[in-house]
Amino acid sequence: MPNRHSNKVKADKGGAAKVALPDYHDPVKEFNFYVVYWKDIESDPSWRTLKDIQASKPAVCVSTGWLVKKDKETHVLMSDFNFDKNGEIGDGGSSTVIPTGNILKLIKIDI
Repeated sequence: MPNRHSNKVKADKGGAAKVALPDYHDPVKEFNFYVVYWKDIESDPSWRTLKDIQASKPAVCVSTGWLVKKDKETHVLMSDFNFDKNGEIGDGGSSTVIPTGNILKLIKIDI
């Protein structure tokens, strides 16, 4: 894999590299950051009583990230991104697609 970071970087006394970091706010200005509570399918392959099976509920999940898409079908979160050479979003990672009908609560987080 080629090294995309060819600049030599010195380490501080604690061993952490001193690097000029881009401002993460700039590339994601158009998106808000959210904590999303949502329900998901719960599955269990074990043998259980019928009463126990009937008492089953969907799993309640929590995801976090920038809300990069929202429509009547889906909410799409992106939790990670990297920078291109212009300081813009290069690639996004850790994306989560949640059916809109599964959303229980959206909490906007100011970062």
